[in-house]
Amino acid sequence: MGDPVLLLRDCDINLDGEIDRDEFVKFIEQITAETFNVVSQGLIISLIVAPTVAIATKKATEGVPGVGKVVQKLPTSIYASLVTLAVVWVNSDSS
Repeated sequence: MGDPVLLLRDCDINLDGEIDRDEFVKFIEQITAETFNVVSQGLIISLIVAPTVAIATKKATEGVPGVGKVVQKLPTSIYASLVTLAVVWVNSDSS
């Protein structure tokens, strides 16, 4: 996401160093659009990609010594949820 100070400066159309109502509306629209894009990308990764990868890799992890027997006993839906939570947690830590 862009630097808010630079974004404010870009929205100061009349270059008076102050933001009037119309300039403020433009600023909020730009911030909202950028935030929506970032949140959308995160949701796509968390809610679509992660469970799909989890389901696709479950068979491979069943063969891992020590972990495989636990993975075999877990229902696929629970396993996919755990992997998705892990992805969300890693994403939130990196933000």
